[in-house]
Amino acid sequence: MQCHVWKRERISFFACMAVCLAAGFLLLSGAAQAQVLYGSLTGNVVDPSGAAVPGATVEALNIATGATRQMVSDERGAYTFTSLQPGIYKVSVTAQGFSPHVTDNVLISANSLRRNDVQLKLGQMSEQVTVEAGVAVLQTDRADVNTQLEATQIANLPITSSAGRSYQALYKIIPGLSVPTERNSGGGNPQRSMTSNVNGLSSQGNSTRIDGASNAYIWLPANVAYVPPADAIENVNVVTNSYDAEQGTLGAAINLQIKT
Repeated sequence: MQCHVWKRERISFFACMAVCLAAGFLLLSGAAQAQVLYGSLTGNVVDPSGAAVPGATVEALNIATGATRQMVSDERGAYTFTSLQPGIYKVSVTAQGFSPHVTDNVLISANSLRRNDVQLKLGQMSEQVTVEAGVAVLQTDRADVNTQLEATQIANLPITSSAGRSYQALYKIIPGLSVPTERNSGGGNPQRSMTSNVNGLSSQGNSTRIDGASNAYIWLPANVAYVPPADAIENVNVVTNSYDAEQGTLGAAINLQIKT
């Protein structure tokens, strides 16, 4: 009798452990997918001499949606916004004894970290300094190597293929990626998806997500299950080296954002 009770308890224990592990895996998977959907913004707030300005109020306004996020710079004058919806932002900084500072047209892309440093000028609150954000020349806050394909590039660059206009044809302009080609028959590749090798690695190691959801064709991993229309794509982020842990890939980590 004691033996049967012990067996039942052992089975219950392992069943409970299996449920907990499965739940933990789902939570981690959800967190990983969520991170590639959004972008981040960071920077330092300093005075005219270059000294840090702690306690400055920083506001990020999404021009398209009107959504705002606020935070206060820390003792080093640093601020960081995480999980920002991709889009164009207006970044406003105010601090006592300084003129308000506004940076327009700050582009936040999915799976990227944008830096926007601000140097405040002494003045009255009635004055305001407005600058136009430029394109980031060099990524200095993340170790990964990634390329953004924007909607304007997808709309204007030649992306023809046997299946029509495919965003995958633009892989040929990304450093490290081979010229994209179609593989397999129509039965094995009904979407006529195109594949590339990144830095000499197998194309089967590539990982593609659409709005965070895996776009895998399980029978032929080198292909994707669905190729969305080019006009429906907002941007494509392609990471080719030094991946973050959440990417979970051995080739290129490709993340598509669909237009809202």
